[in-house]
Amino acid sequence: MLDDRTILYASPEPGTQTELINPNEIAAMAKKPAPRKPDHEDDHPMYVRMVLGSLAVLAVFALIVVGIMVANQRREQQVALYRTQCEQAMSGLENKRTAYTQLREGDGAQAGTISDIQVDDTATISALDEQLSATMPERITCDVASAAQYNDRMQLIDEHSEWFEAHTASLQSAVDGVTASKQSKDLADRRETFSATLREVQTTLDLTRGNVADNATWDDLSKLLASAQQAHDAGDMERMEALERELNAAVERVNASRDQKIADDERKAAEQQRRAAEEKAKQEQQRAEQDKQKQQGQQKKD
Repeated sequence: MLDDRTILYASPEPGTQTELINPNEIAAMAKKPAPRKPDHEDDHPMYVRMVLGSLAVLAVFALIVVGIMVANQRREQQVALYRTQCEQAMSGLENKRTAYTQLREGDGAQAGTISDIQVDDTATISALDEQLSATMPERITCDVASAAQYNDRMQLIDEHSEWFEAHTASLQSAVDGVTASKQSKDLADRRETFSATLREVQTTLDLTRGNVADNATWDDLSKLLASAQQAHDAGDMERMEALERELNAAVERVNASRDQKIADDERKAAEQQRRAAEEKAKQEQQRAEQDKQKQQGQQKKD
């Protein structure tokens, strides 16, 4: 039996079933509460926000790390560039140090052995001693860690380079001064000694003029003396050294020729004396015979 509130709906299409709809059931279904969502569905937005926040923090941290890495890389590149520049400058500094050291231990040390009495100007010795007593800058390296330290090191390299340049020039000047002063003193002493030699040669010529066995030796010495005088006046030490040896040899030849002349003259004189003695003895013998004959003739008369 159907309820009075039951409504019968017939489908308009033939062959279909009839659907019964109860209004009370529809009203009850309308009053029934909607199904409740699970509790975890309410926390989903919070989780999303937490994840997004974490990702943001990680992104910022990653940016900071990348920034630090980039900064470190740039700093390392800059430090490497500074180190290259420093090593190049250091190479130039070492070349200057080597040049100064070689000068100091070579020509400088040799000039340092010259004493005051060997030079014309003793002030040059004092100047050289001052240069040789200078303290060289200590060696430095490019082993520094920061760009600021490299700038300081480059400035120090420049200062050391200027020191070596200035002291190399001043040391060379001092060495040249001592060398020139010694050469001047040597030349003065040599000319004085050579002058004495020339005077001796002139004396030899004066004493042997016309008193040599071979006049060519005397003429050769006279010509050599004239050349030696020219070398003396010009201050040509090498020429004087060579001519002095030639003069000594030429003087020996002239003296030998003189000795030969003396020996020849003595031999001739001895020969003349012998002949004179023989002639005198002969004459005396003849007079003796004549006297004897006179005596014999007188005896016969008596």
